[in-house]
Amino acid sequence: MTEVIIKGVIKGTYEVKGDKAALLCPPHPLMGGNRFDVRLERIANELHKIGFSTLRFDYRQPFRSGIEEIEDAKTCLEYLKESYSFIAVIGYSFGSVVASNIAEECNALVLISPIKKIDDIELKDSKVPKLIVFATKDNFVSVGESKEIFDFLSPPKEVLKLETDHFYFGKFDVLARSVADFLKRVAND
Repeated sequence: MTEVIIKGVIKGTYEVKGDKAALLCPPHPLMGGNRFDVRLERIANELHKIGFSTLRFDYRQPFRSGIEEIEDAKTCLEYLKESYSFIAVIGYSFGSVVASNIAEECNALVLISPIKKIDDIELKDSKVPKLIVFATKDNFVSVGESKEIFDFLSPPKEVLKLETDHFYFGKFDVLARSVADFLKRVAND
């Protein structure tokens, strides 16, 4: 695991494990979201087992309404594109909206507890294969909103519903394995 500073401003944790990569976008920075989010760490660890390199990053401070956070993710994506031809982008909560805005430049998308709109940014659709993960007891995204989001997103898409809350307590391992299984399948197609 290597700590990196991308373009002199974005702090990241970069682990080289294979010839495919995943960029992991953290939840809302004003709610404590950062690259050390336990869900993202667990997913990264599971991806390392199947030969994916990972880059987790922190959004620059101060918070910039979501627009500049998308730019941070794009900068990290460009960094990965220098070394990888297959790149998946994974976002959790606020990070799912960020990830959706750069997905067209990637090979796969994973949205964990996606939100339709937050701050100045909205969830964006793409044609890439996607996994949408919903928590059935999510206190931030209702079941009805989850269905609307799934219907809004175009195929190819898969859905995973987990009996847990927005924070996926008790389901970290299931979440991580499911993401890894999906990306392994997509990368080998």
